[in-house]
Amino acid sequence: GFTHKQGLILIPIQTHDIFKIPVFVTYLSGITDDLQIMELLDKEFENNKFKEHLDEVPINQWHIKQTRSNLHKKKEFEPFCRVISDVVHSVIKDIMEYDENYFVDFTAMWGNRQSKGTFFRSHAHPNNVFGGVFYPNEGEDFPPITFERPFRNDFAPTVAKSNTYNGGISKFPCKKDNLIVFPAWLEHNIPVNPSDEDRYSISFNIMLRGIFGWAGSNQSTLF
Repeated sequence: GFTHKQGLILIPIQTHDIFKIPVFVTYLSGITDDLQIMELLDKEFENNKFKEHLDEVPINQWHIKQTRSNLHKKKEFEPFCRVISDVVHSVIKDIMEYDENYFVDFTAMWGNRQSKGTFFRSHAHPNNVFGGVFYPNEGEDFPPITFERPFRNDFAPTVAKSNTYNGGISKFPCKKDNLIVFPAWLEHNIPVNPSDEDRYSISFNIMLRGIFGWAGSNQSTLF
């Protein structure tokens, strides 16, 4: 029933978390060293034709070095791509429970090297189903990947105490051999790297190839 406190009627309130946004994290023990991923990335950075131009740019958010976005097409990265593809297949079949016959297609894959004082602005990976990031190194002061709540309030009441309902971010640390897969539309950023050590990562985009929607309906399409 109702209870009273300081002249107010207190009504029991139930809170239901009706929607969830999944972020998938897995630890690929030893894969960086086994596949010599750091060495492969350093080679790609060295061969990047934009490298000399970027070295002339003053330190800012755009000074983060990136390789070309075709790593998934290179023979040296084939074993790495196969592992990620297996992880995504498990996600779509066992967790999301999508049709297991979708073909996992990498649309882009590139390396990032984040030096001291730089950061990644907030962004998403449109025109894909999944985005992802893999970490081949780690550091005590490396910034985490920070996901942002996808909706915005028309009004922003003053927060007296942060909780899961009034907060707007979720952080995942940068740990060697960790793979993170997330919905491509989910915005994320990387805060400033305060470390003297470069923070490496491999980012990628994935499209699922197959029928979307019930076959034969007006809203189905083949990608």
